[in-house]
Amino acid sequence: MNNKVELLAPAGDWDAFTAAVENGADAVYLGGKLFNARQFASNFDSETLKKALDYAHVRGVSIYLTMNTLVADNELEQAADFVQKAYSYGIDGIIVQDLGLASLVHSLFPDLDLHASTQMTIYNAEGVLKLEELGFKRVVLARELSLDEISDIALNTKVEIEIFVHGALCICYSGQCLMSSIIGGRSGNRGKCAQPCRLPYELTGDTCKQGNISRKGFLLSPKDICSVYELQKILQSGVKSFKIEGRMKSPEYVGTVVSTYRKYIDSLMDFNIADEAYKVEARDMKDLMQIFNRGGFSRGYLAGKTGRDMMCFEKPKNWGIYLGDTISYDRGTGILRMKLSEGLSTGDGIEVWNGDYESPGTVVSEIRVKGKRVPEAAAGEIVELSSIKGRIEKGLKVYKTSDIRLLTRIRQTYGAKFLRKVPLTGRITINRAVPVALAISDLDGNEVYIKSPVIPEDAQNRPLTKERISEQMSKTGSTPFEFKEIEVELNDNLSVSVSEINSLRREALEKLERQRADRYSRKVPADTGERIDNLLHFPGNSRKKNKEINISVMFTGYSANIDFYELDADRLYMPFRAFLDAGIKDLLSACREKGIGVFIQLPAITRGNYDRLIKEKLPGIIDMGVDGIIAGNPGTVRFLNDFHTLKIMGDYNLNIFNSLSIKEMKDMGLRGITLSPELTLKQIEGMNKPEGLEVEAIVYGRIPLMTSEYCPVGSVAGGLTSKNRCSTQCTKGSYTLKDRLGVQFPVLCDNIDCRSIILNSSILFIPDSLERLKRAGVDSIRLMIYDEKPGEVRELVRLHRAILDEGSGSVSRYSDLVETIKKRGFTKGHYFRGVQNS
Repeated sequence: MNNKVELLAPAGDWDAFTAAVENGADAVYLGGKLFNARQFASNFDSETLKKALDYAHVRGVSIYLTMNTLVADNELEQAADFVQKAYSYGIDGIIVQDLGLASLVHSLFPDLDLHASTQMTIYNAEGVLKLEELGFKRVVLARELSLDEISDIALNTKVEIEIFVHGALCICYSGQCLMSSIIGGRSGNRGKCAQPCRLPYELTGDTCKQGNISRKGFLLSPKDICSVYELQKILQSGVKSFKIEGRMKSPEYVGTVVSTYRKYIDSLMDFNIADEAYKVEARDMKDLMQIFNRGGFSRGYLAGKTGRDMMCFEKPKNWGIYLGDTISYDRGTGILRMKLSEGLSTGDGIEVWNGDYESPGTVVSEIRVKGKRVPEAAAGEIVELSSIKGRIEKGLKVYKTSDIRLLTRIRQTYGAKFLRKVPLTGRITINRAVPVALAISDLDGNEVYIKSPVIPEDAQNRPLTKERISEQMSKTGSTPFEFKEIEVELNDNLSVSVSEINSLRREALEKLERQRADRYSRKVPADTGERIDNLLHFPGNSRKKNKEINISVMFTGYSANIDFYELDADRLYMPFRAFLDAGIKDLLSACREKGIGVFIQLPAITRGNYDRLIKEKLPGIIDMGVDGIIAGNPGTVRFLNDFHTLKIMGDYNLNIFNSLSIKEMKDMGLRGITLSPELTLKQIEGMNKPEGLEVEAIVYGRIPLMTSEYCPVGSVAGGLTSKNRCSTQCTKGSYTLKDRLGVQFPVLCDNIDCRSIILNSSILFIPDSLERLKRAGVDSIRLMIYDEKPGEVRELVRLHRAILDEGSGSVSRYSDLVETIKKRGFTKGHYFRGVQNS
């Protein structure tokens, strides 16, 4: 605990930024107008960013710029220009998701700190070590890790580790979610997530048809995490930065959460508190609950999986604090009567839960107790509240969603006043026959020395005193400074006007403020523009456009009913668990005779049992004669670097969205990559594809929308909680999540580690675009198989082979198959519509 840790706060606008700084944040993360994962926040233009950097740096606070989205080829130059500007302003670090952008930034500005966003899905030491090799100084770990895992990573790697300690929790591994993108075109990877996880769903499945299960609600909506009670353990884990989520939240939220965590971090850092002596005051928890919660808080995954305990199935928005139940409601007058469980004031916000998606609510404008109008009422009193409209009846729960007193108190901490002061020492010299002089310094070694043109005169009436001089010097007012020590050297019987002392103090403080702000500014090398151009225009696309295209087939499971070696495919991707089956040897032998390559498909997330099994079984599996491995995480890629004889492919989970990322993958040792399914055909056509690297595109199948450590089947149907084990309901049938429109999304339950994958309801199918994709320079196309029958799989491969060999006119020979796919529901994905620009 002796090492300084960082409290990192969010800011979506200027007020939230000042609330963060003035309430004790050590650092703030914020976004510009483009390329950040919270495009619906107000964010900061160049002028406001410079202003924020000056404000923060004067007060000893760092600012990290979030550029944590995928960046398209035609945006890379603009992104580089923005980084260049932020670099010159003195930005303290850049948070990135896109490996191509990261390589560009590191090449241009190697002295600028690179932080890996949680969108990179880094969950093990191998992933951290890989990013360290790529020049990253800090890694924001995936939010799914336990405290033991976090501690193990922090103690066995050199880069700084950052974790989220408070705020909203994504139900999907960050960077692995395509649900908002595929369904509505608003991509989380591009900063415009529409949060489909906060919508209602119904779990349906084989056992549901028997009447055993009927589960509806906000089944993908987790509670916010709160780690105040865990701070002592986190401090001992080696984590450098404690991050608060909330760039879409209000300044009052930011101020409340930051001040609370500041209080308890300081208490732990300043005092040697025993584990059992660490206490969190009830009033502080009440403030956190009041400012924002979804059915209470959870510890996330810090203590492992807790199933439905970490979820809020009832309501996905802010609950506030329970206020009481309705006694009666008069529809004519709009007057509600209730008994209070908490105090209530005019100006508070309330909501009456009636079961509707949008419950009736209001800001309280009038409170009556025993017929008398009052400004506030205490817990236990029966009150009448007016001007509430909606479907309300007796016995409904009422919640206080905002507290005017709390909001007012927090608003007083930012905006009008500067509460955060930089401590200074000063020495003022007032001697006979020489100019008045003032020297001031801060704890960081910054110094200012000023001589006044004024020479003291002999006093005619009241000579100056040291006390009077100290009093004037201490009046730092609205500046961000305060004197902790002032030394006064004063000859007897001298006089200097108070205004001159004040003027000298103001000038010195202004110079020191400028000095503290400017110390971070940097000079951009003159050849930066030329270097950007060179980095963005590397050799590529020298390949033949009309060469033969290979067909890969990826299976979600292994079935003895399929004659894999008769599929006329060039390559098979078989799930890792299939290689634990004794029959896999025969498959490998048969495919080898047919010239079909067989690759091990490693899941994007290999934590827990997968990690143990892979490291234990992989050497033996390789000895069976596999041709390669496909991996979807930087940590897995690093682990596989030792297997030189195999062809290592990168899966779509690596989010390859631009030419620089493709080049980076080749430099990392990959022999091939799978393009992001969020790319359009036009974007693929314009990409540079270096020689020696195979490029694959997905053209058929149900695209995985979410990969989650949370399993809706286990938590809803299986009864998994922090106290109850899952009943393994997933082994008893197949399941889907049905949305409000009746659309059903298949749920895959991987019980090796009890992880879940939600698939798209519609099948990606682009038979009429394969020729264009071929001309775009891809080397192979992929079919993804979920529940297709063996005969359908054979026909699917033949269909795509015929189109590649003969053209789209051959589709007519497979009209029955095409009709079957259309009846199931199909989509052309993003190949034509793309995702909304970030």
